[in-house]
Order: sequence, then C-alpha cells, then structure tokens
Amino acid sequence: MKRLKFVVFFLLPVTLCAQQPLEGGIFGGMVTYQGDLAESQVEFAELNFAAGFFLRYHPHTKFKVKGNVIYSKISGSDENAKSKKSYLKTRGWSFESHIVEVTITGEYHPWGRSREDNIGMFRRQISPYVGLGVGVANFDPKIKTTKPEDENRFPELDAKTTSVSLPAIVGVRIDFDKHFTAGAEAGWRLTLNDYLDGVSENGNPNKNDPYIFAGISFSYFFGYIESFGF
Repeated sequence: MKRLKFVVFFLLPVTLCAQQPLEGGIFGGMVTYQGDLAESQVEFAELNFAAGFFLRYHPHTKFKVKGNVIYSKISGSDENAKSKKSYLKTRGWSFESHIVEVTITGEYHPWGRSREDNIGMFRRQISPYVGLGVGVANFDPKIKTTKPEDENRFPELDAKTTSVSLPAIVGVRIDFDKHFTAGAEAGWRLTLNDYLDGVSENGNPNKNDPYIFAGISFSYFFGYIESFGF
C-alpha cells in the first residue's frame, strides 16, 4: 500500500494535465548497481531484469514529460571481487533488494518534429533525446553473511528504505506507425542514500549507492500535437 501511494502521487500530475497528446507504454531491460558490495563500476555478473510502464506527455515537438514506474531487483556479492589482494572475498557478504522507482523526467529531443506533415499524413521519424528527472525509490535489502560474528552488524541503525532518485538518461524514440512507437533508453540513477545494499557504516559511508538501467520500450500514441495548435 505504501508503494502504491507514492506511485499515484508522482503520476497524478501527469495524468491530470496530459489529456492529449499522450502516449502510454511498457518497457523491459536490465539493471545493475554501484555500491559497497560491487567492486566494479558495472558488475555484469549482477545484471537483473527490470520492467515497468510509462506515460509520456507531448507539450512540444522537442520537449516531452514522462512519468515512469520501474520494478527491478539489484544484487551484489563479495564473490565478484576481481583483485586477488582484495579482502572482499574473505569478508563474504552478499545482498539482494527489490526496487520500486517512480520518477518524472523531462526529455529534450533536438531533432523532434511533428508526427504529421503539412497535409495531415503520418511521417516516420527517429528522435534521439536526453533527459533529467526526479523521483522516489523504495527498496528492501536482504544481506547474507558467511561469518557468525557478522550477523549482528545488520541491519544498521540508520538504515533507510526510501530515497530520492535523480535519473539522467539518454535514449532514442522511433515513430514507425500512426499509433505505435518503440524506443531504447539507458539511465544512471543517482540516489541520496547509501543503503540500497543495506551497507553503509560497515562499508564506505562517504559514497551513496547509484544504479544503472537500460532497456527497450513499446508504446501506443493516443493523440496528436497538431490537435492542440502546437
């Protein structure tokens, strides 16, 4: 119920102002995280599936506003440590955490144009874009240890399960049909929290835990920019 409330809270402004032109769709992809239980910047051994849905409002040919809901799992393990001198493998910690993220993102499409030509005929287009946004991520890290003396370290006293999420994204949108579009997107999610993996004071308390998402999307377009005089 708590997760449902903040999903509604963040998507409500989009649905209220976005009568048309509007599109809605689904997406799927992969996610990985960077934190205390990931020695590499991108740990390919810990890629996990992510899925979600979105609504995209078109106030202008070059500017879009998108509301996203993503559900995913992140994980990490000391077993992935590459350095032979690293103490991580002997520490032997690992974790899994499910994440629900809700964000609102502004997109800039530098080559964006109307989906109809001057006589009202649909025209295909490929539109790369960049974007920035803000949202909330909710997570529930579960830590496993291999040494009995480490069990009492967790959960840490200041552990939090909700954080602000600040996505920075790049993507491409393909309008291949009057009503259907496809796309691909990758984004780095900066969080203001060091507990995505449940480890902070027992790891590196001076660095927050970001994560990375990349995937593909398909959507249905409900309305046209021309119908609103843009």
